[in-house]
Amino acid sequence: MSRFKRSFWAACTVCAVVVSQVPAFAQEAAEEPAALMRPQEAITAYEQGAKSLAEAEAAKEKEAKAAAYKAALVQFNAAIQADGTFPEAFVGKGDALKGLEDYATASNAYSQALNLDARSAAAFLGRGECFLETQQIDLAANDFNNALELAPANPKILSNIGHILVNFSRGDAAGMATAIRRLDDAIAANPEDARSYRNRGYAQALMRQFDKAEADITKAAELEPGDHENFAVLANVYLFQDNYAKAVEALTKAIDAYKPEKGGDPEIFVTGYLLRADARLKLAEKEKDAKKAEAELNEAIKDMNVVIDKFEDRAEQGQAYFRKGRAERMLERYSDAVNSFTRAISDVPAGQDVPYVADALMYRGICWYYMGEADLARGDFEQASATGSGYQDPRIFLWIGFTHHQQGNHRDAINSYGEAIAKAPNFALAHVNKGRAYMDLKEYKRAIEAFNDAIRSEPDVGDNYYNVGYAYLKMKEYKKAADFFRLALLQDDPQPKMFSKMAEALRKMGKNDLADEYQKKADEANEKQASSN
Repeated sequence: MSRFKRSFWAACTVCAVVVSQVPAFAQEAAEEPAALMRPQEAITAYEQGAKSLAEAEAAKEKEAKAAAYKAALVQFNAAIQADGTFPEAFVGKGDALKGLEDYATASNAYSQALNLDARSAAAFLGRGECFLETQQIDLAANDFNNALELAPANPKILSNIGHILVNFSRGDAAGMATAIRRLDDAIAANPEDARSYRNRGYAQALMRQFDKAEADITKAAELEPGDHENFAVLANVYLFQDNYAKAVEALTKAIDAYKPEKGGDPEIFVTGYLLRADARLKLAEKEKDAKKAEAELNEAIKDMNVVIDKFEDRAEQGQAYFRKGRAERMLERYSDAVNSFTRAISDVPAGQDVPYVADALMYRGICWYYMGEADLARGDFEQASATGSGYQDPRIFLWIGFTHHQQGNHRDAINSYGEAIAKAPNFALAHVNKGRAYMDLKEYKRAIEAFNDAIRSEPDVGDNYYNVGYAYLKMKEYKKAADFFRLALLQDDPQPKMFSKMAEALRKMGKNDLADEYQKKADEANEKQASSN
């Protein structure tokens, strides 16, 4: 652990007490020795600046805020001109510049204040917030650490420390517990601090205290219903729990509430659209009703079309095409999906490494496979295996095996399934398909070995027992076949084929009456299956 991190974590153990919330620079001005006399001109300008600063913080409209911050800056500059040794005026100048999002100049003003008064908690706080805005997290935390030593009960300092611990630390239980304590104190001192509720909720979610997390983030949304981040964090809490329907609802609120705040902010809440599409893809995967699944996939495509239209020739467009392609593939619109995955791959900006490329190649290969283009499919799978961490992904080698299998190259298929198994020994689907390749080669004993490996990986899947039974049936070992068909039928959701093959094995054993019973059950299961479709 770095020296900074050691000192930061140590500082976080300081006990906090609750005090009334007063702007830090005002507290320091009140504590200044009465013997130090400043020019009246400086004091008057400073007071006018403080008034304008308060008006800026109270203003609702962006233009009104900016105008008040600019007015405050003029007055603080006048105070500094009249008295260049006035640290509070430099702090005020920093606050005005920070409000105008000129973080570099604001940071410099706070540094000048600290040159005049090295114990200015307000200057450390303000400069730390500038560092936080510019993602200089270590520098920000160091300043908040120094501010905490000077003003251990200041709710803004406590809130900022909690914010860094929750969003930029290791995320372990000890760190989250410390963050929650800091945020408890911040909220006790300022019950209207929505960000602290939101951060505390997120920390509780990381500790899997989901009820508390939801309550805190809901409180944050009540305090600031126009802040999209409250709903975005709430969505993350639902995603932690795989509650995709509620995540979609929360992300919809986040998207609706979003408004660009800074010059470089995107026009839309792009992360919200991407996450909502991800959640809809998950809902579609889990949905048993085909029409409902189709509706979710079409909504995901609509979301991605919004992003594609707004972010032409940018990395976000590639991410959107990737998700759009996944939805189109699930809808079996393979040509459209191939086009989307191709755009996702080709739209990666030069010099950027994005994590989805190997998956995009794999999914495009799957589309080629279902279009009957095994060579094109295998080319994509092989490229995926050589891209990023694709060489570690057993799914890619499974699909390479499928292409060989589709073309009748059973030995090559078996080798590829073996590569998938080497990367994931409990990958039941690879064991099953390896067994099927051996079945096609009529090497039934080897097929049984592979199917047995699938049983060891997934002992509660009926098809795995059925496959062994079918192999024994081919070998004319009818008693063993019947035993495994029986095991298949004892698992959840027995299939008509299992009853039918059980009947066949029993007939071969001369048990015709029992075979008739199982055939009747097979017919009933077929009728039930047909009616449900």
